[in-house]
Amino acid sequence: MFRYAFILTLLASMISMQSWANIVMFGTRVIFPAESNEKTLQFSNNGDIPYIVQIWLDRGNDASTPENADAPFVVNPPLFRINPHKGQMARLIYVPQTALPQDRESIFYLNFKQIPALQESSADQNKLIFLVKNRLKVFYRPKSIIGNVEVMPQKWTYTLQQQTKGSTVTVHNPTGYYANLTTATLKVKQQSYSIDPKSVAMIAPYSSATWPLPKKVTVDQDSVLSVTYVNDYGAIARQDIPVQQP
Repeated sequence: MFRYAFILTLLASMISMQSWANIVMFGTRVIFPAESNEKTLQFSNNGDIPYIVQIWLDRGNDASTPENADAPFVVNPPLFRINPHKGQMARLIYVPQTALPQDRESIFYLNFKQIPALQESSADQNKLIFLVKNRLKVFYRPKSIIGNVEVMPQKWTYTLQQQTKGSTVTVHNPTGYYANLTTATLKVKQQSYSIDPKSVAMIAPYSSATWPLPKKVTVDQDSVLSVTYVNDYGAIARQDIPVQQP
């Protein structure tokens, strides 16, 4: 009996947590032009109760807190209340600390935590409260980056290397923009070899990433690596990358 009661309590908690994740921010990423002093963030409360929202940024520590936030940005206001079915704007302001590269993007992470506001009449009651945290990428983008971000995917290439027990694919990003790849499939003649999605990751500017294939493969000039990636608008797009001989 105790076991079933525990399971029901756990399921109820999961449902409550999903129903409380009601604060959304417009966009799935933030592009911050270096020539701008600030950027407006837009939030909305799709729920039926008020929420308190707290915002901070970090350089890549997913366990960061407002107390140890280390990104060169501040948010005004960093803490605010949103009433049910209302919106709120906040200003993301760049605060120079050390000079950032001007030939490539720099990446930071924006965290916002949503806390359900309790009524005074229920403040003394025992309640299970879930604090939901969202985390988004912030790309600091200098105007002096060479090339257009729209044609960046056309610059990617890949090479194939033979290993003792298989083959690996190395994707090259020769641009000043982050390549936000999500899936990759090597197409050789009539065969397709999918790369484990857990291996596929974002590639920094002027960098490469190497991923294992499920078996040994030989490619020719007509072979392509078909990838999906996230563009500036948060949409999933596709690009066929040509082979580059090592």
